[in-house]
Amino acid sequence: EKLALVLQLFSGVSKSLPDGTSIRGDMHMLLIGDPGTGKSQLISYVNNIAPRSVYTSGKGASSAGLTATAVQDDFADGQQWTLEAGALVLADKGLAAVDEVDKMASGDRSAMHQALEQQEVSISKAGINATLKSRCSLLGAANPKYGRFDRYEALSEQIDLEPALISRFDLIFTVTDQPDEEKDRDLADHIV
Repeated sequence: EKLALVLQLFSGVSKSLPDGTSIRGDMHMLLIGDPGTGKSQLISYVNNIAPRSVYTSGKGASSAGLTATAVQDDFADGQQWTLEAGALVLADKGLAAVDEVDKMASGDRSAMHQALEQQEVSISKAGINATLKSRCSLLGAANPKYGRFDRYEALSEQIDLEPALISRFDLIFTVTDQPDEEKDRDLADHIV
């Protein structure tokens, strides 16, 4: 997981093929596993060392907060509308860290589909039609559907995300807590 995080920070090179299609160089990664295994700590650390990154939590993120929204401009007596960029647009050419992706409403998660695949966000609100760039790598973390990760169940059964969203992640890592009495005792002694 740590090696993949380092590679994600450096990113890849986007390529344009002769037939007109392009391949993104940014890598999207999902960490899924038991609560208390350090997923949020990894995300926070990567967010701190990345030169350009935006951190958000899935609990408080909406589709507008992730992509973009139109707001009335206060300077023109509310007659004009302006765009405010969300986390994925602000992280353009950088890293977007989204903790607790599974806690987001499914409608808000669907707003990420275009941003992850085409690396742009289209908005049509209040007479504004715009396409904003979101050429960023996404680092997400989620807990298993039933709270604890069951290594005997299929991974797809344990992720509480839509298949269309899961398919946009290039790497999915399971971060599990393996019970080990001696290791757990040593850790508890160290903390105490």
